[in-house]
Amino acid sequence: MTDPNYTGLLLVIDRSGSMTRIRDDMVGGLTAMLAKQAAEKGKLTVDIVTFDDRIKQQVTMGNPKKVKIKLEPRGSTALYDAIGMAVTSYGRTLEAMPEDSRPGVVQVVVVTDGKENASVEYSADAVRDLVHHQTAVYNWDFVYLGANQDAVLTSAALGFAADSAMTFVAATANVDALSGSLGRYVSDVRKNTKLGFTDGERDAAVK
Repeated sequence: MTDPNYTGLLLVIDRSGSMTRIRDDMVGGLTAMLAKQAAEKGKLTVDIVTFDDRIKQQVTMGNPKKVKIKLEPRGSTALYDAIGMAVTSYGRTLEAMPEDSRPGVVQVVVVTDGKENASVEYSADAVRDLVHHQTAVYNWDFVYLGANQDAVLTSAALGFAADSAMTFVAATANVDALSGSLGRYVSDVRKNTKLGFTDGERDAAVK
């Protein structure tokens, strides 16, 4: 049996060139979210994968109190490859652990401000099959946060639930609102009281 008091959080963060204008806002917002999560009850580890047209494992099983998110925007957007590789690698990491040491709650959060334009390893269909498998078999929770697109429609093609996807405007106030909503969402899932993003949270992210 997995550890019900342990949450594994995997952040898959876009660092393509278009992220330049909101880099500091995104880093600050996600860092604040992790700090609040670190203060809550229960064990939490953080994995961070960043991507443009290359995929980089930045943090593995990190302490949320010590994790430092680094984004150096460049390149294009290999969204499908990033999700596919990050989820597959994380699954293998957990598989190598004794079952009673594995997190009972696993959350995957994808943040991007652009659409797919550079993947070579994974297709949308392959990502969707992977997300459906991890959700159905292992009860992983997947979140999609997207700017410059309809995030609900984009993520639906990748197997994400509509109530776990949210569109945001790439501006300071909207990223701040987004990080607050994400923190609330993550807390709820950790407590097994999941509530998808609300209408008010969606409005704040795009107003």
